Amino acid sequence: MNKIFLTPVGRLALTIMAAILFLTLIFLWLAGAFVSKVAEQSRPLNMTQNGQLYTVSKQPLAEYRHFSGNLQARQQTALSARITARVAEVLVEAGDSVKAGDVLLRLDNDDLSARVRQQEQALASAQARVNEARSQYQRTTALVEQGLLPAAQRDEVRANRDTAEAELQRSRAALFEAQTSEGFSIMTAPYNGIISQRLVNTGDTATPGALLLTLYAPESLRFEASISESVLGLLQFGQQLQVQLDASQQPLRATVSEIEPAADTSSRSFRVRLDINLTEGLYPGMFGRLAVPIGERDAVLIPSLLIEQRGQLHYVQVRTTAGFERRLIRPGEQHLQDGQAMHEVLAGLAAGEQLLSR
Repeated sequence: MNKIFLTPVGRLALTIMAAILFLTLIFLWLAGAFVSKVAEQSRPLNMTQNGQLYTVSKQPLAEYRHFSGNLQARQQTALSARITARVAEVLVEAGDSVKAGDVLLRLDNDDLSARVRQQEQALASAQARVNEARSQYQRTTALVEQGLLPAAQRDEVRANRDTAEAELQRSRAALFEAQTSEGFSIMTAPYNGIISQRLVNTGDTATPGALLLTLYAPESLRFEASISESVLGLLQFGQQLQVQLDASQQPLRATVSEIEPAADTSSRSFRVRLDINLTEGLYPGMFGRLAVPIGERDAVLIPSLLIEQRGQLHYVQVRTTAGFERRLIRPGEQHLQDGQAMHEVLAGLAAGEQLLSR
């Protein structure tokens, strides 16, 4: 028996052919070439009477341009220190809900309270001097009118009275300043809101201008996006648009409430703000996309339920003269029409064809 010897080139060619054959078999398997179609071809063709056929048609589909943006609160506040003092107590954490007037943070105010007491005593002393000076002025005026004292002495007493009254006013102002400084040691919520940041801890030293807490009003959340000037003319105040947040499965309805009348010089874009219909579970900074309608086009749309997906491939059951065939299609984006999920078909189907409902 003669033996067949292959040269190295022949063995390489044989290996390449085997690899190509293997890849071809894998592709045919993914495409469903080995799936039996007997059951599909055995279906009756008069299923339109039972409402089990869907006729493909072209439908008007709105075209959009999408612009990225994020949620921001119209009402947000940064609380900072106005005095230098040690943080005595922090009563809130990030995420806490607070009401207007709630105490959020206290600074060490022992020295401030002592200063208030000193000013209160100084004010009481000044008031006593004023009372004495006024009485002295009245007595001196009476004696001058009786001719018992010269008029010059009355002028001197009047000057003493005016000086004492001026000192009283200064004491009152000093007491108000001390009380105001003491008030700076207690921070309260200016409105109902949510604490978004807590930047200090008990024992830290607060300095004037140092940021301590931030909060925002959740009902004031709105979506902000920068749009190009080419679509600026398509927007109107009060217009209803859709915003899709990464954190939300369903799109949000948004109403155009503000358009800045000046473009950013670097990007040539305009800042647009929209009120949203739902704020529960949303937070400032969440990323999303604004859909701006720019026109319509005809598109092939079919219900998403009619599409069968196997791996990365998508199929539909198409009615033909010989029965039903399983056809590969290329779907586009999903859209919601009258509460039903619809997929645009970019290739594989034509208007007028009928699909088998599953």
